[in-house]
Parts: sequence; structure tokens; C-alpha cells
Amino acid sequence: MKLKQVKGRKTTGLFIVEGEHLVEEAIKAHWASVLLVKEGYAYPSVLEQFSLSADLFDALCTTVSKDTILAICKIQTVEVQGEHILVCDDIQDPGNLGTMLRTAYSFGFNHVYCSKNCVDVYNDKVVRASQGALFYLNIKQDFSTEDLHQLKSLGYTIYATGFDHSIAMGDCDTKEKLALILGNEGQGVRQEWLNISDAILRIETMAFNSLNVGIATGILMHHFR
Repeated sequence: MKLKQVKGRKTTGLFIVEGEHLVEEAIKAHWASVLLVKEGYAYPSVLEQFSLSADLFDALCTTVSKDTILAICKIQTVEVQGEHILVCDDIQDPGNLGTMLRTAYSFGFNHVYCSKNCVDVYNDKVVRASQGALFYLNIKQDFSTEDLHQLKSLGYTIYATGFDHSIAMGDCDTKEKLALILGNEGQGVRQEWLNISDAILRIETMAFNSLNVGIATGILMHHFR
């Protein structure tokens, strides 16, 4: 039950994965350590399993569904290829962050760095929205201004998103070493990070200037894939 809270996850280095599809992904990626199944069910796996009463199992679940399996997973560091980085600046909505992780994995942004005030990556809604992508990404939490300066010193081109003093996305070329910053749903990218960036990008639209951050991430990453 403690793993349903951020403090419990950070203290133990563990988190819960819910639902057969995500459990299968966790097992395949070697993140799952223990399986919890609803009483009366069994799952074909060599991993250790514990059978829980229906009431206890349902208390651990965060969604009302017919799922009969949970996995306890250990947070891991993943070795990945490529030098395209997604930087998430204080993303608050778990669905948005999960979508951004899924999109990052789809378009080769295999490193995802999240600022201190982002929603926890291992929040159940983030995990669910990521559809298992987080098992295959190099994820860094508590990303700071100092870390951004370090990326720049290592030769990364830093692109942030915004409107003031911006250039059109279509006018920007893909760089071998690229960090793309997407900002908070209400405030956008913090000014300090805009100042450090090599360029501020805008997505050319026909009407609304502001797009949902998950949608904007997909458009930008498709361009820079």
C-alpha cells in the first residue's frame, strides 16, 4: 500500500504495475520481481507469486477493472542508444507525462529527464499512459539548471518551446546531439531554461497557438526523429 505514495516508492525503489499488458511488458523487460494475483487465478511465470483475497487485491488497484494481476517492479537504470533527449519541465498531468514517455520511445528520444516538480514518473497513471515505454528509456528525475548547462558543455543543441523570439519548427534541422525542452501545462518552459537554449521553437498552426503538451511533443519529435 505504501507503494501507492511517492514517498513509499522513493524509499523502497519499487512501484506497482497493474494489468496484464503492462505486467507482460515488465516481465519482458526484467523489471518485475514479484507477482500478485487475485485469489482463484494463476499466471504462467517463473516469478514468485502471491495470491491475495479479492478485497485486498482490489484495494491495491487504482482502476475499476477485471484485472487479476499486479507486479511489483524495481526502479532501474536502463542503458540506451542515441543522443536525443526529452527534457520535461514541471509537467503536472500524469496522462501527459505518460504520453510523452510513450512518444519519446516511439521516435528515438531514448533519454527523458524530468525536473524536480514533475509528476512522479512511477505514478500509476503515468505508468499506464506510457504503455510500458518507461521500461526501455533512460529516465532521470530531479533534472536541474546545472544539468542543462552540462548538456550544453557536452555539445548538445538545446531547443526549448515557446512563442517569444521563436522560430518555426520547420526551419530547424535535426542535430546529432539534441535536447528538446517541453514545459509546464500552464506556464510553459521556465525563463531560465529559455535563456540557456540555443533556439526557441514554435509549431506552425492554422488557428490556436497553444497545443496540449503531449500533442506538441509528438509533433516535435516526429520532426526531429
